[in-house]
Amino acid sequence: MLLTELKQQRVAVWGYGVEGRATAAYLHQRLPGWSFVVLCQPHETDQHHQEYVTDEVTNNVLNQFDVVIKSPGISPYTTPASKASCRLLSSSALWFANERHGQVVAITGTKGKSTVSAMVTHVLTSLGHRVVLAGNFGRPLISCLDDDAFVILETSSYQSQDGSIQADLAVLLNLYSEHLNWHLDEATYHRDKWRLLEQADEVVLNARDLNSLAWLKQSPLTAAVSWFNDQHGFYELDGNLMYQDKALMSPFGWALKGRHNMVNAAAACQILSRLGMDIMPVLNAIKQFQPLPHRLQTVWQAAGVSYIDDSIASTPKATIAALSTTNPERTVLLVGGFDRGLSWDEFVHEVSPRPPKAIICSGENGEKIARVILNHGIKTQCIYKPNLQDAVKLARQMVRSGDVVLLSPGAPSFDAFDDYQHRGRMFLQWVK
Repeated sequence: MLLTELKQQRVAVWGYGVEGRATAAYLHQRLPGWSFVVLCQPHETDQHHQEYVTDEVTNNVLNQFDVVIKSPGISPYTTPASKASCRLLSSSALWFANERHGQVVAITGTKGKSTVSAMVTHVLTSLGHRVVLAGNFGRPLISCLDDDAFVILETSSYQSQDGSIQADLAVLLNLYSEHLNWHLDEATYHRDKWRLLEQADEVVLNARDLNSLAWLKQSPLTAAVSWFNDQHGFYELDGNLMYQDKALMSPFGWALKGRHNMVNAAAACQILSRLGMDIMPVLNAIKQFQPLPHRLQTVWQAAGVSYIDDSIASTPKATIAALSTTNPERTVLLVGGFDRGLSWDEFVHEVSPRPPKAIICSGENGEKIARVILNHGIKTQCIYKPNLQDAVKLARQMVRSGDVVLLSPGAPSFDAFDDYQHRGRMFLQWVK
């Protein structure tokens, strides 16, 4: 929707977190003196010149407006959004209609999108290009108003759902199960991810991701498709980064851990190749890329024990990948958090042949995870503790020199923390 059209409507901004505040600031900047309403919690109000409604958001509240610009975390599939008669709009839709500039690279996937987005941004910056990292990780897209050559958009399923993101290059790293409380079921989650690709000029897919291949067969794309994790291009083999039959980088050539991160590097190389970058300078820059905070980050070492913060891991699949970077027999694994309804059966299947030294479950879904593990008879200690602080305390009592304590929850943090960063910071504080 163009701002000239929006100006004629009764408008509310629904949600006043990071993106909601950025949206309100954008409207003040682009439409000075124009009034709109913010729907938020009482403690979220501030001194900006706008009207606040802090009552519970109901259908009647929403239907007082012609247009409601909602924050991504609010699901359109649940009440009151699902029953509202007003037009629901995203800030992404506003940006693409009014502010679009540069080449937009939108990167999504159940796992790895933050790392790949940051890696591509790092490389482009190292090569001297004007680039901004935006979206779910980075700056809110609606605040990106400078004339950048590249906009790297880390895209969640929440943001791709409405089909408003029209990328020059859209990337789908993988498709698993996630956010079922928001999308209601796995098929809807996958479909909402796929919408990002349907609006793009060019698409990059993972040749080894079976769900992506199934969706391509079910819903063919009109855009040109290229691949990573394919032996004709960039792929991972035995922990090495390959291009066709040539080894480009070994796992000892950079700071990141795990074969899954070498797959991320293959995706980044394919993206940067499609953007016209020479591969040797790209590789040199990738080798300098450092792990992101709370992503398999060794945060403390004491008495020969390493403490690894992988608080970003919000799915069991991510926990499986994290566990592959350590020696399981010497690892005490901390899992559990907000219950998003995901199954832990695949985790049990994957770790059963070589389980961790111990698994300590905590948080809202901790007791449920512990039951799944115990019911499958995995040959390891599995202990339930109601909260993460107690789990960390117990882990410290169980380890000896040469062991690892790995926080890789496999679940979001919202049951007890502001976000995964808060969870990671508290982990370090309790360890110390």
